[in-house]
Amino acid sequence: MICKKAIKNAVIFTAMLLIVGINSTPLISKACNSFGVAFSVDGETTFTDTQSKSTSSPVQMLCTDKDIDGSYYYGKVYAEENNEYYDVSHGYEYYFDVNETHNMLNWVNEEGYTQAVIQCEGYSVDDYHGAWFGGYWYPDI
Repeated sequence: MICKKAIKNAVIFTAMLLIVGINSTPLISKACNSFGVAFSVDGETTFTDTQSKSTSSPVQMLCTDKDIDGSYYYGKVYAEENNEYYDVSHGYEYYFDVNETHNMLNWVNEEGYTQAVIQCEGYSVDDYHGAWFGGYWYPDI
């Protein structure tokens, strides 16, 4: 009787450890960077922070927040080296509004660079308050 109870308790304890372990593991293992970009006028450009890029995969960007209704921005991938920016998008640019996600084509590694940034260009910006956007981007997906 005592042996059955000990086995039952061991099984329950093991199951609880597995449940806790599974629920506490990270859901996303990709390196990512949260971003916030602000614009004062239409057509203004700004860059995200630089991230290391080690593959020839697309760059993924997710726009999750904005503060001015009707505003939006276009993004394209640039390489960064010694505080200089180089357009490696080959003409591809992507429209972003809240809840927009794009896998952005780029040639960062193919052109010999290892650092990526995203150039963002804002439109329908409020003349008085400007516009702000936020979200996440992944240099290697």
